Amino acid sequence: MNRNARNILALIVGYTALWYAGAMLNFFPFSGDSAGYTGLLLCAALALCSGWIVDELRRTGKREGCGKMTVEKMRQPEALEIADRWKYDGEYAFYDMTADPEDYEELVTPEKRGDRYFSVFDREELIGFFCVEREEADIGIGLGLRPDLTGQGRGGAFLAEILSFVRENYSFETIRMEVASFNRRAIRVYERAGFVKTGTARVPTNGGIYDFTMMELRRQDENKASDKTGH
Repeated sequence: MNRNARNILALIVGYTALWYAGAMLNFFPFSGDSAGYTGLLLCAALALCSGWIVDELRRTGKREGCGKMTVEKMRQPEALEIADRWKYDGEYAFYDMTADPEDYEELVTPEKRGDRYFSVFDREELIGFFCVEREEADIGIGLGLRPDLTGQGRGGAFLAEILSFVRENYSFETIRMEVASFNRRAIRVYERAGFVKTGTARVPTNGGIYDFTMMELRRQDENKASDKTGH
């Protein structure tokens, strides 16, 4: 049962309890059976409307990136959830951890994961992760947003939270990323944050060789990310 269905069920139970209390106190302005039938219909209608409103508020919150995001070092339960349960649709299944045995093994093995992987939470709910690689004076990052949250306009705020964490905890001249070239949606988010394309490369991964777009954000341009994402 999805969250909206649970909300509606809870509201039906609540409104039914109110209807019963109203009927016992002769609150309804009808007589006989009509009071009961009318009360039940009103309760059902109120429950459905309230459930829709709750769901819309939740969706709006997700689109606007509401809530306080926090970053923590990744723990084993989070690593296993991401590796085994996060499944993307269509061509984005490319990002499933199970699609690449080496990536999967690195994520689920604490010794290989080290201190490079971090979990991102929104109001205590795991919404994404990222990793940080030191490359001399530069930083390389990789990231992933939870599958059911993609395509909802949350990428900008999610990226801004990661960049803020990197800025506060690492010294660097440039942040570098490698993005699968087919993922134009992600590339647009990164460009709005101030990243620029620097080239392309054929990268062996997921049992094949794929086109990747190389992107970077220089330290002196990093403030653009805050301005363009509102963070």
